[in-house]
Amino acid sequence: MQKLILIDGNSLFFRAYYATAYAGGDLMKNKQGVYTNALFGFVNMVDKILQQDYTHVLVAFDTKEKTKRHEAFDDYKAGRPPMPAEMAQQIPLIHSYLKHLNIADYSLVGYEADDIIGTLSKEACNRGFEVSVYSSDRDLLQLISDNVTIHLLKKGVTDIEDLTPASFLEKYGINHTQMIDLKALMGDPSDNIPGVPGVGEKTAVKLLQTYGTLEEVLAKKAEISGKLGERIRENEDKAILSKMLATIDLAVPLEFSLDDIARKETDYDALVSFYNEMDLHVFIKRLNKPVQKPSNFDYKIIQDHDEFDFLKPNMAVHIELADFNYHTSDIIGFGLSDGQTHYFVPKEVGLASIDFQLYLTDPSIPKLTYDQKAFRTALKWLGYDLKGVTFDLLLSSYLIHQKIAKEDFKVICMAFEYEDIEYDELIYGKGAKKGLPALEVYAAHVAKKAKAITVLQPILLEKLKELDLLELYETIEMPLSTVLSDMEYSGIAVDKNELNQQKTALKSRIDALEQNIYASVGKTFNIGSPKQLAEILFVDLGLDPSKKTKTKNLSTNVDVLNTLIDKHPVIPMILEYRQLTKLYSTYIEGIEQSIFPDGKVHTIFAQALTATGRLSSLEPNLQNIPIRTEEGRQIRKLFVPSKPNHYFVSADYSQIELRVLADMANVKGLIEAFNNHEDIHTRTAKEVFGTETVTSEERRKAKAVNFGIIYGIGAWSLSEDIHTTPREAQAFIDKYLSIYPEIKTYMETTVENAIKQGYVTTMMKRRRYIGELESPIYAVREFGKRTSMNAPIQGSAADIIKKAMIDLHAYIDKNKKKSRILLQVHDELVLEVPEAELAEMQKVVPDIMSKAVKLKVQLESSCDTGKNWYELK
Repeated sequence: MQKLILIDGNSLFFRAYYATAYAGGDLMKNKQGVYTNALFGFVNMVDKILQQDYTHVLVAFDTKEKTKRHEAFDDYKAGRPPMPAEMAQQIPLIHSYLKHLNIADYSLVGYEADDIIGTLSKEACNRGFEVSVYSSDRDLLQLISDNVTIHLLKKGVTDIEDLTPASFLEKYGINHTQMIDLKALMGDPSDNIPGVPGVGEKTAVKLLQTYGTLEEVLAKKAEISGKLGERIRENEDKAILSKMLATIDLAVPLEFSLDDIARKETDYDALVSFYNEMDLHVFIKRLNKPVQKPSNFDYKIIQDHDEFDFLKPNMAVHIELADFNYHTSDIIGFGLSDGQTHYFVPKEVGLASIDFQLYLTDPSIPKLTYDQKAFRTALKWLGYDLKGVTFDLLLSSYLIHQKIAKEDFKVICMAFEYEDIEYDELIYGKGAKKGLPALEVYAAHVAKKAKAITVLQPILLEKLKELDLLELYETIEMPLSTVLSDMEYSGIAVDKNELNQQKTALKSRIDALEQNIYASVGKTFNIGSPKQLAEILFVDLGLDPSKKTKTKNLSTNVDVLNTLIDKHPVIPMILEYRQLTKLYSTYIEGIEQSIFPDGKVHTIFAQALTATGRLSSLEPNLQNIPIRTEEGRQIRKLFVPSKPNHYFVSADYSQIELRVLADMANVKGLIEAFNNHEDIHTRTAKEVFGTETVTSEERRKAKAVNFGIIYGIGAWSLSEDIHTTPREAQAFIDKYLSIYPEIKTYMETTVENAIKQGYVTTMMKRRRYIGELESPIYAVREFGKRTSMNAPIQGSAADIIKKAMIDLHAYIDKNKKKSRILLQVHDELVLEVPEAELAEMQKVVPDIMSKAVKLKVQLESSCDTGKNWYELK
């Protein structure tokens, strides 16, 4: 049987846009700044729809022009907000995508997409086709028949309701042929179809179950009693009009036939080029099958450990890892290239060669690579130390394009117009199917990566120079990668006895809480299920549902629960239960599963991830261990020195972001206060409140605005922080900025420059691009302005602590100390120090941190000592 797929293009497009229009305005864009979030969602949905068998397909769209429905009723679809500009800009992209798929898309002035779909479905049924219609618009349910199934999209294309004559009857209690009458009676607010005022879906269904059609309801209107009959009699004209508006036109004068929309071959070359341009690389990977044949690429596989006479300075050395976590990953092999000749070295062959070992570990031989930190750490686990790296493709590309460094090796290459490389997924597969293909396939792939590094090195170095980023790259990011490698390899020891005690105690508290929660509500249920919890709270207990989610489900998030905290004794128990179960699963179990045979956890400090320049900790994340609650702080007791008579020493920068602000904005009052070692919040409170005696509440308010001003805090947010009205908060901000006028000037100038050039810079010239400033949406632009104010400050603080880490590591190395840097958590460094070096490091660490950079303001740091991380205050 021939099968026709009809897709409601407008419905999918709107669903795609709003499903990916995340809060904060951070919509997907390609590297040219073109918005792609709706395109991404649309492609994702269409791709999944087209996975089924079909012989014919069409995507129908509305037009901007009015239809006969508008002529019959001026208010038809009135009141709809205009399409966001970011969404409208993506309409041509949708049509380009369909063109490359070789799928017809069609619209016709005077008609809606529903009418086109209806006409085609009728014609297809007459010719014996099976028809599948995809939309989220219930208007199309009137097209249901034995040959037509309507697939209502509820959530992407993962949650679809398939409606046939039988399932429609079961769901609504009426026949599918009565759908138009149902809409005529109940109306449709989304299209502004009036219906009969006061008649909802349940009432309309009962009327149709009794009378059959709208016409019969109106014919018997006199015998319908009460208020309902009165409403029907008074609004007969509206009901008739509504039926006309709701009825899909099945006789659209189409300019093509079914034969014209028969399935055609996709133009894969054009589609791949389009996806590349849009930076939608995930879809390219879906298009292609894993590479099975070796590419036409001239390279040599080294088979024996005595064949390394080709080694020379300034070659690219790429180490191919089997998995992301290089602490545990196997090494597949090595790619080497001098730009002209290219090699693949199997792991066993390379590590059996003394010549190759000496080459890798000789600091006097310059080498180029892709990710020095990962490669060096992976080799350290095998007993080798990679030295002499002068170029790192990942770090250099990160400084130029922060977002692309998260991507595949190929994506980074393509960002600099280098195409001669495959996606890793197409070589090795993905998920359960991941594995090694034929040797000649992956050997060529690895050698090609080495070649790419040699080709891109001069291009990226020139770009770094052009953007004034070369010094940052050479003096901060490159040396830092060595520091981080040592930190990661050193790891941090875990006290397993403490872990087991906390695990047992926490599990006991969670179990007790579960039973108390069940007793409080009188039944058992899945406490972790938002749906079941909502039913307990808002149905069984009858609490007021103050907030709904986007899917119209009753929300049980923490904000909602906090508003109900005094309404029922179960609420505090649920909040505590959530806190404890998160600690248990994320940290207790997460850390337990991450312990290596050496009794330590070895995190990964992602150096090329964040737009701010801050480091991120992964697998496990040791930067996000909660410290606001005592239960969270207890987790830090798990981390202890790895040897007897060793201690932890931590140093934490004091108010570094405020000090950076004082320096960058040249705030004389703040500079003076910091350099006189005054309590900055007390000083600010004295100035703002005009008093010499400051209360603790006044200091708290001054502290809130001191730190809030760094993030461009507004009156509304500040009012929440200091528990006052927005008007009073705004007066507080105004007073603050009159005391420190340099801050206001700095913020205004920074935003102006960001708007003009599209980015802001840190003290060390790190760039943060602020695309939100170009948004036509006011809220998004305001977010961009706040980011513009904060990014130079936060980024400079990140650069300063990186410089401190480099200097401290150099001191330890130069003086052959046994102390080791273990962790960096935002503005804090944690070291493991032997008792013999304790007094020295307690002095040296804060001293080095305070001298990392020279500012107008003196940098200061605390210094604490303890036998576990918890004891470091």
